[in-house]
Amino acid sequence: MSLRILTGLIVGIAATVAALVVYIQPNPDTFGSPLAEFDAGRNQPIIFGDSESIDPAPPAIMISTTLDRTASIESYLRDAGLDEEAAAQWASYFEGLTADRDLHSGHPFTIYKDPATGELRGFRYDLSYKSSIIEAHLGSGVIKAAVTPIEYIERPVKSSFTITDSFQRAAANNGIPRPIIATLQDAFGDRHNLDHLAPGSAVKLIYREKVSRDGTYRLAEGVEAAQISFGSRTLKAYAFEDEEGRAHLYDEEGRVLGPQALRFPVNFKYISSGFTFHRYHPLLHEYRPHVGVDLVARYGEPVMAVADGRVQSAGWQGELGNCVRIQHPHGVVSIYGHLSSIGVHQGAYVRVGQFIGRVGSTGLSTGPHLHFAIEKGGSYVNPLLQHLGENHPPVSPRMQVLFDEMKQHYESALSEIPDISPKLADAATVVAKPIAAHHAAPSYHVSMRTITEPTHRHRHRHTLRLSSRMNSSYDGSTATTGGL
Repeated sequence: MSLRILTGLIVGIAATVAALVVYIQPNPDTFGSPLAEFDAGRNQPIIFGDSESIDPAPPAIMISTTLDRTASIESYLRDAGLDEEAAAQWASYFEGLTADRDLHSGHPFTIYKDPATGELRGFRYDLSYKSSIIEAHLGSGVIKAAVTPIEYIERPVKSSFTITDSFQRAAANNGIPRPIIATLQDAFGDRHNLDHLAPGSAVKLIYREKVSRDGTYRLAEGVEAAQISFGSRTLKAYAFEDEEGRAHLYDEEGRVLGPQALRFPVNFKYISSGFTFHRYHPLLHEYRPHVGVDLVARYGEPVMAVADGRVQSAGWQGELGNCVRIQHPHGVVSIYGHLSSIGVHQGAYVRVGQFIGRVGSTGLSTGPHLHFAIEKGGSYVNPLLQHLGENHPPVSPRMQVLFDEMKQHYESALSEIPDISPKLADAATVVAKPIAAHHAAPSYHVSMRTITEPTHRHRHRHTLRLSSRMNSSYDGSTATTGGL
């Protein structure tokens, strides 16, 4: 074979590959088409039907909603216009990726229709705030399905508002996420009850959030700095990592703020079973030890770590079903059983009050509740009689210089946030709302709450992370979608 012919073949093959890459790779400017959700660079499960060719199609019409009922995917696809046979075929691809044939209430669901014929071109179903399943008809009988991660942009948010009646209402009216509100109440509670702040008190705040690429989800990450002024007093808090790399909020003198331990890990209704070595089991119909307490709570209620520690295990644990075990100092382990979902992984460090899972009824359980237990020195003890509080030391002398630099940085950042008068704060109550979903990123219609781009990376590593303590419509996320 001559060199000229060989060169021609190589050029032809390269051109063909380039054309295929251009066709397969998603265009970031065409979000809203199911094709834009597929990432050819990831090793995702893909299912194809038989076809000879694929013809490109015009952008699809996108219709989004948050599901208000749990039903089979076939029923939803039939409602979207597929016949029974096609709906069953699409559902089989979905089940092959998720091992589930149902779409669940509370999950965002988007369908894509052909603008000319109205036929279903594809759909997106959010499995959680972390991933979606995308299924699309590419034309000529080709169907493609994949599970794709939901991508987020992380950024700091600066906010300033004045209290007119109550701290919680003023914060909520200015768009502050509930986990951030709870963090501030915990941090300042020992010095002043924020619910008792007088009208006219001023709040300045810097926190971090993650926003999904399409604006559907906003996840509160944690407080970086806060300042609350009332009367002649000003209270401040700064995020900083101790020598072991654990983030806490500190006051101006370098003392740790917030609770050392929680009395209970969940907001529960009542205790259905106490700690005993001789309890009649309702399912096994025999007497056996019950080495914990059963806290009856709403299915899906967030469960929090009762103290700082490291996750010893997180997964299925026999009769306890989905279970998290957290190792604390001095040989203490806290145990959280029967969870419907788990929000941490083995080896992760968790803070007091951090989200670790949701109440469920997995394992040997008669209904939604949390089995809460504590081991001390390898033996079970009554969790209602234990105190897990750990007295965190102030900033150490050798970390003092770094803490002073961080404090100066945050002081400067807080001073740049404009003060808000009570009159302007009243106006902000009406307009401080996030824009609708499916924009590139949410913004806010008031000048006192601004989103800024990250500056120096080292300035953000001290953020007090609360990535799992977030507003919840399902699985720890905040969803904002339009209706069908």
